[in-house]
Amino acid sequence: MLAVLADIGQFLALLVGLAAGAIGYSPSAFVRAASSAEAQSAALIIAFLAGVSEMLGQSVVLVVNRVPLYRFFASLALTGATYALTVLTWSAAVLATAPLTRLGAIGLDDFAAITGVLALAFAPRLFGVFSIAPYFGAALGNLLEAWSMSLAIFGLHVALDLPIGAAVFCGGAGFLVSYLLRTFMGHLLAKPIGRLRRVVAGSALDKSPRQIIDDILARLDDGARS
Repeated sequence: MLAVLADIGQFLALLVGLAAGAIGYSPSAFVRAASSAEAQSAALIIAFLAGVSEMLGQSVVLVVNRVPLYRFFASLALTGATYALTVLTWSAAVLATAPLTRLGAIGLDDFAAITGVLALAFAPRLFGVFSIAPYFGAALGNLLEAWSMSLAIFGLHVALDLPIGAAVFCGGAGFLVSYLLRTFMGHLLAKPIGRLRRVVAGSALDKSPRQIIDDILARLDDGARS
């Protein structure tokens, strides 16, 4: 039992160390994520937790819609899983666009390394919980996305030895391909995905935090007038 607890403690320390290193643009954190299977697993968990954090930022929506506790946790897990899937899609897109640089620096054998680097780049999105802010939450989300993109480029440069220009091209083009694919699949699967989210959450979740705040303010205003 003590050995298991020690292993869990070490893995949690690895998670925290990698996330802090990524946020601080530490080359060693990205090199480790590219070279260690354990660090790659930890990086994917960081990406998963980033999705959970974002959903926690929207938790007021779940509460207002009276989502049961078990469905609440299922919604968190679903969002976290979509983040992990996004990392894998982005990694595949980076591999697909890499030959266009004509460097031959990365190949199929580097998929795990790329995945570790890109997953670790999601570390700033652990702050996604603050997206609950109704009026600047969207701006914060854009800032975190730009931060993650810069970390992805930095990680590809320092961990996979890509020249900075190639890292920018592969990271940016890979993100664009991934985004277009996710957008296309999102439109194609909009109804099934919507049904899945309703099944998981048990609610349509049709109110954003800003709408909820606006509703509360409108009610207070009506009460003051009456």
